[in-house]
Amino acid sequence: MNTEGLLTPAEASEFSLTATAERKTLPIIISAGGELANADAVQVVCELEGQEHKIIEMLPEGTRVEVDQVVIRLDPSAINDRLAEKQITVTQAEATAKAAAEQLKIEKNLAESLIAEAELTLTLAALDREKYEEGEYLVELNDLQGSIALAKADLQDAKDELEHFQDLVKKGFRTPEQLRSKEQAVKRAEHNLSRDEERLRVLDTYTRKRQLVELKAKELEAERELERAKSSAAAVVVKAETDLEVAEATAKLERQQLERIRKQLEYCEIRAPTSGVLVYAKDKNKQIEPGGSVHYKQKLFSIPSSDEMRVDAYVHEAQIKKVKPGTRAEVRVDAFPNVVLQGKIETVASYYDATRHWMSGGVKEYATVVSIDDTSSVPLRTGMTTEVRIFADTIEDQLVVPLAAVAFKGGEHYCFGVGTDQKKASLIPVEIGLNTTDYVAIEEGLSEGDRVYLDARQRIDAVQQSEDEPIVDTTESDSQT
Repeated sequence: MNTEGLLTPAEASEFSLTATAERKTLPIIISAGGELANADAVQVVCELEGQEHKIIEMLPEGTRVEVDQVVIRLDPSAINDRLAEKQITVTQAEATAKAAAEQLKIEKNLAESLIAEAELTLTLAALDREKYEEGEYLVELNDLQGSIALAKADLQDAKDELEHFQDLVKKGFRTPEQLRSKEQAVKRAEHNLSRDEERLRVLDTYTRKRQLVELKAKELEAERELERAKSSAAAVVVKAETDLEVAEATAKLERQQLERIRKQLEYCEIRAPTSGVLVYAKDKNKQIEPGGSVHYKQKLFSIPSSDEMRVDAYVHEAQIKKVKPGTRAEVRVDAFPNVVLQGKIETVASYYDATRHWMSGGVKEYATVVSIDDTSSVPLRTGMTTEVRIFADTIEDQLVVPLAAVAFKGGEHYCFGVGTDQKKASLIPVEIGLNTTDYVAIEEGLSEGDRVYLDARQRIDAVQQSEDEPIVDTTESDSQT
């Protein structure tokens, strides 16, 4: 990469502030704002969901309270309105559930009746088939067979009598007219026999088969109707059961929501969880005062149980990775600017404070608890504003330059070295290490005693914007040793 931007004498005179790369041991200090809190205080927050809950009554700060004593009363009107609406909804949901239960009973009863009717139809169809096949058919068959037997007997008697009359007519004992009467009797007997035999043939060949086919079809259709009735009844019952389950689940959910609203109503009276002296939370955005408003999970007050103090500090997300429990810290209280208290980091939150994030317009800060070694030197009070200096790390005997001497461009860090004639500035790639608020460690790229310009950011922009002047390699720079 080309690394030397040739500047005009006017530019060189304009950018004249420089510094020397030198070895130093520097502490890395992180500053964070916070406030004093009692180390053993019981914290109380607003459990009433939502925003803008109006304070209608509260005890004065410093009041000694007893366990379960009401400290703050919030306006319950909105909760009461929601409670009334939800009670109506619950009543309607329970009525729907009861109606669904009764409907299920009705559907089950109807289903049983429908199935019983289909079963009866099937039973009757089977009985009709058996009745014909094993009863009516046999009766009709026996009747026809008996009629045929009688017809045969009558025919034989008629024939015998005809033969007898034929002999008598030949002998002159009977007249031809009497013979013709016997001949007609034979024909009638033959006709009756033929008729009954034909009836028997029709019965066996057609009537019996047709009746059995028809009766069996009716029995099969009755079986299918029974299956349809069972399926239909099951579907109707399942639907009714589902409707009941949905109605009961809805009623249960509505009751739970009703209980939740009732619980919210209880949160309108904020009580002391323990005995002690009342200390209200201090928040520049949300003051705890009569007529004011509070929001869900806002810190309201605390009740200290001892005189031991701590600091609730908030570290910016850009610095939080450097802060660890056990790290030394210094605390300055705004009320006592000349007093420096010693302490250490006790805990660091894993997640940023969502309430402060919302109230500060998007700034992410992590709650950090700082213990104080000795608080007897000054009369500290809960809620006092503090400034915490956290000694996160140390740059140990390393080459450093001021932060203003380093610029970042295209994923790389650069310094501008001062040439021997002070009219040329060499663009030097560097590897950086830890940094403080004023200095940054240089791991590669510079040597002790190298001079660099303190306007690196302006110079890097000027070099990148220049299209006429070439950039030469750092090996030709007068600033390298």
